[in-house]
Amino acid sequence: MKKRILAMLLLLVTALTPLGMLSGCSATDEDDYGAEITAFFVEEVYDFDPAKAYTNDDAMKIMSLIYETLFDLDANGNIQYGLADDYEFYEDRGNYCLDIHLRDTYWSDGSQVTAADVAYAWQRILDPNFPCQAATLLYEVKYAKEAKLNIDGKTKFDAMITAQDQVLTVIFEEELTPEGQKNFLRNLTSVALAPIKETAVTRSERDNWWSKRVSTIVTNGPFSIRAMNYGLTEAEAVLTQMEFRLDRNNYYRRPQGSTSAVDRYVTPYKFLTYWDTELTDAFADFLAGSIFYVGDIPLEAREEYLNKADVRNLLSTYTYILDNDDPTFANAKVRRALSLALDRALIASEATKGLGVAATGFVSHGVFNGTSGSFSDVTAASEAALSSSPEMQMAKELIQSAVQDDGYKCDDIRILVRDNAEEKAIAEMVKTAWETVLREGGAGKPSITVTAKSMVSFKIIEDENEVIMPLDAVQEAYSFQKWNQKTNGDNAADVNGFTVDGETYNVLAIDYQMLTPDAFSALASFSLEMSGNGIQLGGYDGVDEIRTHICGFENEAYDDLIDAAFAEKDIDKRAAVLHEAEQLLLEEMPVIPILFNRSASMSSSLLKRVYNDYYGYAVFTRTELRNYRDHLIPDPDEGN
Repeated sequence: MKKRILAMLLLLVTALTPLGMLSGCSATDEDDYGAEITAFFVEEVYDFDPAKAYTNDDAMKIMSLIYETLFDLDANGNIQYGLADDYEFYEDRGNYCLDIHLRDTYWSDGSQVTAADVAYAWQRILDPNFPCQAATLLYEVKYAKEAKLNIDGKTKFDAMITAQDQVLTVIFEEELTPEGQKNFLRNLTSVALAPIKETAVTRSERDNWWSKRVSTIVTNGPFSIRAMNYGLTEAEAVLTQMEFRLDRNNYYRRPQGSTSAVDRYVTPYKFLTYWDTELTDAFADFLAGSIFYVGDIPLEAREEYLNKADVRNLLSTYTYILDNDDPTFANAKVRRALSLALDRALIASEATKGLGVAATGFVSHGVFNGTSGSFSDVTAASEAALSSSPEMQMAKELIQSAVQDDGYKCDDIRILVRDNAEEKAIAEMVKTAWETVLREGGAGKPSITVTAKSMVSFKIIEDENEVIMPLDAVQEAYSFQKWNQKTNGDNAADVNGFTVDGETYNVLAIDYQMLTPDAFSALASFSLEMSGNGIQLGGYDGVDEIRTHICGFENEAYDDLIDAAFAEKDIDKRAAVLHEAEQLLLEEMPVIPILFNRSASMSSSLLKRVYNDYYGYAVFTRTELRNYRDHLIPDPDEGN
């Protein structure tokens, strides 16, 4: 079956201008909405919940187009106003507070975005039953951590977050230093903390579905989703054409009935996407001039075109998540040996054709090292750094020690990756390295299987009709089902692995997002109380249980380091503690970092004002096309 890759045909419809000039002025002809610009953008995305989108770089690229956060980070990492119009840190009767004044802007359904929408999104994240790594971004808020862990009966409504019309007020546990204040504002640039409209969630009656249906999703960014057709019938057959459409959010900073030009704040008009075009075909169209933007380059073309592309660091690390509860990966010696066996430089060179960068640690490029420098550069220069070349002899000795001293026996290894050429190529290289080190280390001849799967489907009943929902296979496998099975299953001790579509895997490949340019939230996700995963109330045997990281890693020394980092208010001293934590993480290796992710895009010379933010995502808010009328697509219904 031909592999389907999302081909995004961005109909960036810009405002009317004279022929031969850049678009940008308001349209004078009400029937002329501007340019229609075709482009390949990202692979298929199945979920648009900003609080859950941290396993896939492609999903994050879409989130940045449809949600606006309180603050933004420009390409240089400087904090800029987003949804926030003003802010003030101050003391009030012994309380240390932050007021954030929201600018007037509106949801894609025309209703006003209010401070209550931000408060709802944050309270949702702080709910003990909503596992979310982003909760740690809010732990400096008074009673936020207590709410997440249900300490002293505190609930999400006790967290000191209040909303009054367009003013959001936050009360902190203690006074923040000037650098601490700046760091908290950086946290608010994370799309995971973007506002969510409560009725959009409750109207769907299913918290899992609202962000997957065009009929229920409501967004506050410059663009809104107007069509999501995945080409699925009841027989799960793929139709000849699939559609994903983003339109200009006409209510972005414009109330209903506004007389201001619709392109005053957002120049592009429409993004129209066909999801059944191969990247190879889309790139050929780009080279031929019929597509004006490509957000990726096919593997076979990277050697020739990568040096001509706009290559950006993404704040994410391509990582293999290991199920530490599975006997195959319960021994830290084995986990470290499997990491040492990898030739990361060769993987970057051959499997990604130079786009990926060999990971030297867990924390990716782009993360700040306190008040200056790069966190990953410091790691790379330390003894804790991961080697870009394999250290096979040391890896074999670790396996031999595990076999002889600990009685280790390797069971089946089942790897789940997304169905694209790059991830499959990486998986085959990993498989070969692991087979070699396990066999030569005396662990027998392991059975290692690689499954490539991007999408699975699920049937729901809506208005008495059966509806097929497409789901991201890897995201679903990462969705804490193991905990749910432990709560609802007959025997918690028998529950291992990451389950999706009836199949269980013990290795999961994800793009592990750094939610902000601060290392704390990424490293804290492996701590028990600081993970943000909350508590399973009334879990197995009716006992409340703090959820671990999905890999099952638990380490008291690591928890102590994360607690110490959280308590340290000097940003530079805290960075030093976080380096200790990362070093311990790399020694225990509950997950295996493989590559630091980068993106590569190319734009036609006719396409102007395509920017990037600090996270590496393209910003199309002011994109313009030269001679746009020459490229208008005829209306198929015209003349009928």
